[in-house]
Amino acid sequence: MTTPAQHVLSVMVVSLNEAPHLANLKAALDRLQRPPGWRLETILVDGGSTDNSVDVARQAGFDECAVLPGASIPVCRNQALRMARGNALAFLDGDCVPARDWLMHAAPWLLKPTPVMLGYPVRPPKTGNWVQRAWHAHWHLKNPAAQTDTNEPVTTEAFRLITTRNMLFNRALLDVVPSFDESLSTGEDTDFAFRASQAGCEVLALPTLHVTHWGEPATLRQYFRQQLWHANRKAYATILASSGGKAGANAIYYSIAFLITLLIAILAPIAALLVSPGYWLLLLPLLAVIAGPALLIASRANSPILFLRLCVLYFLYGLARAIDLLGLVPSKKTWKAR
Repeated sequence: MTTPAQHVLSVMVVSLNEAPHLANLKAALDRLQRPPGWRLETILVDGGSTDNSVDVARQAGFDECAVLPGASIPVCRNQALRMARGNALAFLDGDCVPARDWLMHAAPWLLKPTPVMLGYPVRPPKTGNWVQRAWHAHWHLKNPAAQTDTNEPVTTEAFRLITTRNMLFNRALLDVVPSFDESLSTGEDTDFAFRASQAGCEVLALPTLHVTHWGEPATLRQYFRQQLWHANRKAYATILASSGGKAGANAIYYSIAFLITLLIAILAPIAALLVSPGYWLLLLPLLAVIAGPALLIASRANSPILFLRLCVLYFLYGLARAIDLLGLVPSKKTWKAR
């Protein structure tokens, strides 16, 4: 006789043109090891795909599918929350694949009566190239508390390590942070995790929550477009206003510093030509803004080659964020758009 499930994990996926990946995601969810008394509920909310994402999801066996053509990502996420019936909830991207023991590691935390949020940076596939591996190193090592080789939970500013590519929380958390901010076009997951942390919820980054992200940018062009898409001045302003710049503002400060030093660097050749060659030194602040964090992360990884690779990525990151801060691209399409 089968024991009825006492706990339900609602796995929510917000998708746009993810047809090539959704069957793999559903197969991985079906293979998950589950503690006794647990079952899954799978929900897809599609933002208006032009491929056959919804048909693929239904054929793969998703329990619920909703289509909101043209809806923003936070609107889709809130729709998923309204559809979810589980006492535990999770967000994964359509191109992500959780490890078989993903739920086993998360379940004990999700059963706590107090608000809890869990997650960890996703990993590129083993076949990933240097762009993907270097950016994963950035995510994994940007929080000093996460640089050890242990599997102990990271508690210090753990929200910095959590996105909806790999995010789990119990329903009690929704009593404190009930929804995603629908005024944000992107960055809604960072804002959601940040608000949970600021409200005093238990926010933990668990290194054992392994998720592989098959949709990581594989070229510098894709990476730049992704960073331009993720950049969001309004999300930055919200975080600054909420924390007074004391937490969660590293990306904001970097973007501002990059923009200022970039503008100064643009003047360097003109000043050097018209006034004095010594004005080439105006390039140094921009180089420091790029090389400083790259050296910090590379030293944590003990990898000199990583320093050079991160210098390239941090320049493109800063350029994308500077463009957004200046409002030069007021209407942005998803970076995956053809």
